Amino acid sequence: MAIEGRYTFADMQNPLFLHPSDGPLSISIPKLQGSGDYRSWKRSFEIQLSSKRKLGFVNGTVAQSTTSEAEATQWDTCNNLLERRFSITNGYRKYKLTKDLFSLKQSNLSISEYYTALSSLWEEIESMNSLPTLTTITPEIANFLAAINTMKEEAKLFQFLNGLDDKYGAQRSQLLMMTPLPTVEMACSSIQQEEAQRDVLRNTDNYVVEASAMYSSRSGERFVDKGVCTVCGAKGHSGERCWTIVGYPKWHHKHKKLPAKGTSKPNAHRTNSARMSNNSQSSFGRDDVHITSQ
Repeated sequence: MAIEGRYTFADMQNPLFLHPSDGPLSISIPKLQGSGDYRSWKRSFEIQLSSKRKLGFVNGTVAQSTTSEAEATQWDTCNNLLERRFSITNGYRKYKLTKDLFSLKQSNLSISEYYTALSSLWEEIESMNSLPTLTTITPEIANFLAAINTMKEEAKLFQFLNGLDDKYGAQRSQLLMMTPLPTVEMACSSIQQEEAQRDVLRNTDNYVVEASAMYSSRSGERFVDKGVCTVCGAKGHSGERCWTIVGYPKWHHKHKKLPAKGTSKPNAHRTNSARMSNNSQSSFGRDDVHITSQ
């Protein structure tokens, strides 16, 4: 590959090429903080490996040679270098992701936010699990892979349902009784529909309560406005609107009988006293006449 200690462009383009300065710490990638910055961290990781022509060792596109012993040995060297660099923290990272996954709950988040958080953890965990590449797939292997995928989907479904708030307990039971079990995407869609219906009903209930309160308030105003009159004792108007105060309408038979301004209404006590006096005088006169006749 190298001619007189010098490297050609073709040599440096080969994924198996290692520069003397390449080492476990030659690839600098910021530390992953959590599921929130996973996508940006993954992109930075891919760019760093691509610049070194080593991304194929991670995604499996650069396979170990089976025809050249020298290339197979060089492939082992590159692969071991990457393992030393990135496998140090994989154990702790997998543990933390798995712990976060099983402790994640909805906790009053929307269904969309809750499912997005779960999906980020699932994607990151799957990216850290490497499986061997199969070159020949027999019917038995296909059935085996299908069974594994079904188990993975069921595990995701159970994790999703387990973290839901208790108010979705009835929907959780209905989904678990289905045969076959729905995918986690179908379950999420079903719960989202239930969430939307509850939001509509909640808004409707709030509108009814507000309308009832407004009606009650206005009804109370009408009751006060049309209560018992404090002047005449009649119902249907207040004392301020009583006709004995503001005057009778023209069509009423008592129209113009309201005392003139500056004069007061006859005192009921005086009127009764006058009537009693007249009655007494009348009685006295009749007695006199009777005595005289005798």
